[in-house]
Amino acid sequence: MPPPTKRKFVGLPHPHKPPRNEFLGSLRQGLVDKTFARAFANDPSMCHNGGMSLPIRNLPLVQNWDCHGCGDCCRELEVIVSTEEKHAIEELGLTGDPELPAGPWFKRKGWWSRRWALRHRPGGGCVFLTVQGRCRLHERFGPQAKPFPCRLFPFVLVYVGNHWRAGLRFLCPSVVENRGRPANEHQGDLPSLSLHLEKMAGSSVDSLPPPPLGAGQQIPWRDLIRVVEALVRIVEDRSDRLERRLRKGLALGRLCQEARFDNISGGRLVEFLNVVSGALEDEVPRRPEDVPRPGWIGRLLFRTLLGVYARKDRGLNKGPATRNWLTRVWAGWRFVRGRGRIPKVNKYLANITFKEGESHNGLPADVDEILERYYLVKLNSLQFCGPPNFDLPFWRGLEALALTLPMILWLTRALAPMPPQEAVKKAISLVDDHFGGNPILGMRHFRYFQRTLGRRGEVDKLIAWYSR
Repeated sequence: MPPPTKRKFVGLPHPHKPPRNEFLGSLRQGLVDKTFARAFANDPSMCHNGGMSLPIRNLPLVQNWDCHGCGDCCRELEVIVSTEEKHAIEELGLTGDPELPAGPWFKRKGWWSRRWALRHRPGGGCVFLTVQGRCRLHERFGPQAKPFPCRLFPFVLVYVGNHWRAGLRFLCPSVVENRGRPANEHQGDLPSLSLHLEKMAGSSVDSLPPPPLGAGQQIPWRDLIRVVEALVRIVEDRSDRLERRLRKGLALGRLCQEARFDNISGGRLVEFLNVVSGALEDEVPRRPEDVPRPGWIGRLLFRTLLGVYARKDRGLNKGPATRNWLTRVWAGWRFVRGRGRIPKVNKYLANITFKEGESHNGLPADVDEILERYYLVKLNSLQFCGPPNFDLPFWRGLEALALTLPMILWLTRALAPMPPQEAVKKAISLVDDHFGGNPILGMRHFRYFQRTLGRRGEVDKLIAWYSR
């Protein structure tokens, strides 16, 4: 298995430094569109000089959130800061604060890098996280003193044509638990953060293309949103279990990849999507038992990817099988083989064998509501394709998103005994810690594994198999 990775929580470069390499190097987790940034790096005249932020739309109505001070983000994430932010924190006069360790509080990201990361204490928490579980910067100087990534989390801003769309990271326990105010009540907090991004990337981006649908398929932003809306309607249709809704979405993608959209746009595209969506009722098997079992190549590649999605390499939830590179390599090989006991790559896994983890004890229907919320947030915010997910084309990104369902269902069975709803929430948090953010999944061979599963129709089979 590849070496350990840290979930990177990205900041912005010093505004007076040349933006090309520094800004592009800071892009991860979909905080800002890389296509947007590349255009700015090639044409600095696009820089936004106005004071108004682009609008933020589609804040998820199904999702609630407020920070409840658990401190998980302070333990699980690596926070990248700009040189400007580093200097600002150093000038706050924190030296000698009894709640903080002696410096240095920052470490350089590489010998020649202009970026810095906040150090972590030996116990795993951020250097500014106090014994009481509070951010010392926030406690003494207010939220504006914190690095930009800390202020944005758990929101993710994705550039979509002429506006930003807001998604959420389900690594945050309050997001998974759906605790707090409706997400749209945070609308007033996000424009200042999006303006921060726009000042670095520019806002005159009407000519920038959206992610391609697939090879040779490119449609404008407004039509891409219409395709997203068709997928959202499928996922919202509660006449089916969630697993069949995702299989319908994949079937829609396959049919659309066979079509040409040269002369189909606007109302004609909506009509086309409605006709194709209606035909899916007869095309997609109703019961998971009616779908063939995954082939050996599907099971092999699934377990290889599962060995990444199940991992916790840092923080309090780190498993003993990830303590060094040798144990991680051995754990990865055991996932590929799929025999014997499941290696504890996170602390929640039960002491069971792979065979026991494959047991088919179906989950109750009420877990669909939790899973539906997760997939609606990802779809509406376009967190599954383009820059937020390693520049995957639209339909490949949808396959990658759908593949997370069998990952979640497998982990739900393999976690230590807990109520089904709690197990599903924990599995979602584990999977979303990696989805779109773990650089391992962006490597060429891992992208090939996911593409192979999609082309061979194995994603549908895996969804049905683990939903039985």
